[in-house]
Amino acid sequence: MSSRFIDGVSWPGTYVLLSLFALGLPDAVSRPPVITEGSRPTEVSSYWMEDPDRDLGILEVYEHDLRYESVPDDLDAIVQLWLQGSITAGARVAWFGFEGSFDFDALLIRDIAPTIYAVADRTGVSTAFDDKYRRSIEWAARVESCRSQIVP
Repeated sequence: MSSRFIDGVSWPGTYVLLSLFALGLPDAVSRPPVITEGSRPTEVSSYWMEDPDRDLGILEVYEHDLRYESVPDDLDAIVQLWLQGSITAGARVAWFGFEGSFDFDALLIRDIAPTIYAVADRTGVSTAFDDKYRRSIEWAARVESCRSQIVP
């Protein structure tokens, strides 16, 4: 893991915060997925992301903040488990992003791709823990491929 990545998820200063966003029908995304494997967070908090313009129609976005005391040794596996769990529960797309990365006006667009470090949709889960890769054209295209599934 790069130091920028570690800094990005450790911004609270005394713990690590992994922010999972799930987009889909409210019943599918309002609760965090049930994950029985991997390191367990010390706390999970969920928040409805209000879409004031209702750009997503009947779809909604929820943020599920996973709090850990330190960066888990099995971070890659944890991120993949939570994303796959979200998709299995019915999310159309799900992603992990740094604090401040969420904005309805810039939902999964190329410009914010460097602030997203993992995405999932029906085609699979992709991760980008490396700072250089998160700034690549390939990663931006992957993030945008998730957007294309929710925005015509």
